[in-house]
Amino acid sequence: MDQGLTDFLRDYVDALERGSAALFVGAGLSMATGLPGWGKLLEGMAREIGLDVGKEHDLVSLSQFYVNRYAGSRTQLESLVRRTFDRDVGIPDNHRILARLPIGHVWTTNYDEILEGAWRQAGKVFDVKARSRDLTTSDPEADALLFKMHGTASQPDEIILTKDDYERYARLRPGFLQILESDLTTRTFLFLGLSFTDPNLGHVLSALRRSFEDGPRQHYTILKRPSDPYDAQRFAHLVTDLHRYGIRTLVVDDFAGITEILRKLERRRAQRSVFVSGSFPEDGDEKERAFLTTIARGVGRIVGSKNMRLVTGLGRVVGSAAVTGLVEALDGRTAAAISRRLVVRPVREVVPPGASLEAWKRKSREDLIVQSGVMIVIGGLRRGAPAPGVLEEFEIAKAQGLVVLPIAATGYAAQAIHEAMRANPGTHLPAEIDAASFEALGPETKDEGAILAAIERCLGRLAT
Repeated sequence: MDQGLTDFLRDYVDALERGSAALFVGAGLSMATGLPGWGKLLEGMAREIGLDVGKEHDLVSLSQFYVNRYAGSRTQLESLVRRTFDRDVGIPDNHRILARLPIGHVWTTNYDEILEGAWRQAGKVFDVKARSRDLTTSDPEADALLFKMHGTASQPDEIILTKDDYERYARLRPGFLQILESDLTTRTFLFLGLSFTDPNLGHVLSALRRSFEDGPRQHYTILKRPSDPYDAQRFAHLVTDLHRYGIRTLVVDDFAGITEILRKLERRRAQRSVFVSGSFPEDGDEKERAFLTTIARGVGRIVGSKNMRLVTGLGRVVGSAAVTGLVEALDGRTAAAISRRLVVRPVREVVPPGASLEAWKRKSREDLIVQSGVMIVIGGLRRGAPAPGVLEEFEIAKAQGLVVLPIAATGYAAQAIHEAMRANPGTHLPAEIDAASFEALGPETKDEGAILAAIERCLGRLAT
């Protein structure tokens, strides 16, 4: 693996774990949805005032020229922004991956609301800061802060778009620059969708320079290498120049390379996350339920004691018992520390227009499972038979490369999965899991202590 990529994965995963990761998103990340870039947005305006946007390098001045033509009125400009961005668009893979990561502070110069949609689809809530007055309020229920430095399309009267806006930015929105400078000093940033030649970024790079002088901190960006020889030569100089700002560049040959790196980032973080799958009816056999609850609670305690992350659905028997065990293991930690070790997401039942319920449920399961490196299966009973949802989660987990540990003694889907894996160990058992530990999870082992000891051995190997 390239050393730059190795360093990025190590540093950014560490920042994610510490709660000090930040993200800065530019227009390039939204273009996969068909939304226009800066030049395309101003193309019609340029024609109207007799200019060619393809020949203009100072697009901020171009928007100012357009406003000047209307004696300083921004009405036409604001109407264009509202019309352009007021439409439903799909959520690209890059946004979906980023939304699953625990990034506390997200910054953007974009007007669109794709980031909000991605976080909402991931079951998360943004506290959006699009105006100066938004900085003085807070949403205690929010999962992350979204700083929209240039405003948002739903409030076009307050967006930053003209040269006049940029010249007065430090006076109009000083709070954004102060918080950004602080974040650049205390957080590790990943810059995506930025060309670093965009005039919009002048105040961002200035803040970067100041923060770098006061306290050097390593940041990262992913950029596509140009195909034109001259542009490629200039690109090499840009990559070197970004070092002045503390930004290290990962270079890809195409935009698919950005998605590949983000997937590697997610998988690297997922290695220390355990997805607990399973189910059991609340009105089921009392003795069986007590056994499953004890096992699930013990699994949660082991996950917590190894400083791993627990990922689970909203199951009332298996899921809730695992969460209880995790909290017990983290006794004395702060609520914030516990929340960083816990991801609880129900399989979503509210289906968006045009999607089928089954396809939507599968997508929910995929989004949850991809955040994990290990899957532990406990029980899995539905209407007297192995739960189809748990069996589907096994298939998803295998497709995504998770290590699967089914506790067959808990019966049902877990036992069926264990039998399938035992029949074909070459396909299902990774090198990290020894055969003896896997066999200790078989239906013959009824002792709770022996089962949990086997789980602890397996997770111990995987956590190192």
